Amino acid sequence: MGSPEQLTTRPVRSRFFFFAAAWAAISLTLGSLSLSACGAPASRPAAGDVANAVRASLDHGRGSFDHATWDDLLSQAVDQGLVDYALLQKRRSDLDGYLARVAGADLGSLMPMELKALLFNAYNALTIRSILNHPQVASIREIDGVWTSTLHRVGGFDLTLDQIEHNLLRPFFQDPRIHFALNCASLSCAPLPGWAFTGDSLDTQLEGRTHAFLSDPRQVDLRDGTLMVSSYFDWYGDDFTATGWQPRAATIPLFIAGYTSPEVAEEIRAAGDRLSLNFLAYDWALNAAVPPDPLMARPAPAGEAATGNSMNSPGEDGVVTRLRNWITSLGPAGFLLYGLVYVLLTVFFIPAWPMTVGAGAAYGLLAGTILTSVSSVAGAAAAFLVARYLLRARVARWVAGSSQFAAIDRAVGREGWKIVALTRSSPVFPFNLQNYAYGLTAIGFWPYLFASWVAMLPGTLLYVYIGAAGADVAEAATGQVNWLVTGFKWAGFAATLLVTLFIARMARRALKEAAAEPPDTDSA
Repeated sequence: MGSPEQLTTRPVRSRFFFFAAAWAAISLTLGSLSLSACGAPASRPAAGDVANAVRASLDHGRGSFDHATWDDLLSQAVDQGLVDYALLQKRRSDLDGYLARVAGADLGSLMPMELKALLFNAYNALTIRSILNHPQVASIREIDGVWTSTLHRVGGFDLTLDQIEHNLLRPFFQDPRIHFALNCASLSCAPLPGWAFTGDSLDTQLEGRTHAFLSDPRQVDLRDGTLMVSSYFDWYGDDFTATGWQPRAATIPLFIAGYTSPEVAEEIRAAGDRLSLNFLAYDWALNAAVPPDPLMARPAPAGEAATGNSMNSPGEDGVVTRLRNWITSLGPAGFLLYGLVYVLLTVFFIPAWPMTVGAGAAYGLLAGTILTSVSSVAGAAAAFLVARYLLRARVARWVAGSSQFAAIDRAVGREGWKIVALTRSSPVFPFNLQNYAYGLTAIGFWPYLFASWVAMLPGTLLYVYIGAAGADVAEAATGQVNWLVTGFKWAGFAATLLVTLFIARMARRALKEAAAEPPDTDSA
């Protein structure tokens, strides 16, 4: 065991603060990237038959579509953007009847403006149906997969809400006013109008919706030279300035100036380049006129495959989903919070593997792996420094008499970081205890840290993979799944599992051999 005289307390503060700062910077940066990826899916045109139908409409469509039923529902249920979901539930048969007609529409036969109006109305009506199928939610974000997994029949095609918006409306029509026509059932969304969009009045309707939204001081506010605007302009900023999109402006402030109140528009133009841009917090609370009623519950109709609701059925409270959504809704701060909790669990001897699986479910494979890898190493570093400089005597009592630790201590003296890597790959005593025990050995801080990170990475990847693949299990149970993509994902999981087991086996064998070697003695 390394003696205290061989160690110095001088580097501890600089090492700790350096690592903490690096960990926070990585977490915040990665959180920003993850949030952008989540909040702003790319505008990419759909391919295949649905794309051909849209092009047929744009080229020679002549037909129209009757939205009278949807218009009547909106006129009764919507007041100043707030929705009476209880009333819509009572008129559910009318809503389902309208959506059945949407499902059977011939998209290619419609005039371009008629198709555009149909997609707006379909998106908004399907969003409302999603809320009615999950009546206990306080936010649409509590419905797993509501935008990315749940399939809806529109014009004979199975589409998600994201596909309607990002693969049809945005790329084919290139109109930034789209963002003020679609409603996501939340208070910060563009308000749901009390009428249906129609092809013959669509341009006037879109101009009105855009003006109303950008004139609302809750969405656009000029404060001391800073223009505070909706997160729409953060997520979809290029849509308002890109060449080919109409209407457009050279900058986001100038686009806003074209639609906001005259007073704000004048200040924006007068400020010019001196104006800075910032984004308002987004309120995802449900846009309900009255609180949700649990008694409104009703099974999802056959036309909607609720593939994304893997963790909670419509009748459950969804505590796990709410907690996960709350953390992820915090954006970069959520990354930092997630990592901080992970570090605390590690330091206080609480197994953190559920957090690793949860990171995969919440952030996906890449971001989840980086987050948990950085956090687990941060926890290991904190425990190591505590044992080395603060609680050395107490930790020594914990491991006193342990033949396993004595063997490892001898092996570390000969092989250094290699032994750390081997024990991380095949733990011979509890992982969290290792973090403290290594603080008693002669291993240096940075070799310990590097070896821990590299050796823990395969196991981290495995647990994150389990969490990230959980949604695919739910989709498979409903039959709504892309089997080719899912097959590749599970093949990758199997390969990761086999590699991890192989590494553990090799590490166990090498560690046994290293620990069994007698200590070196000076030759006479």
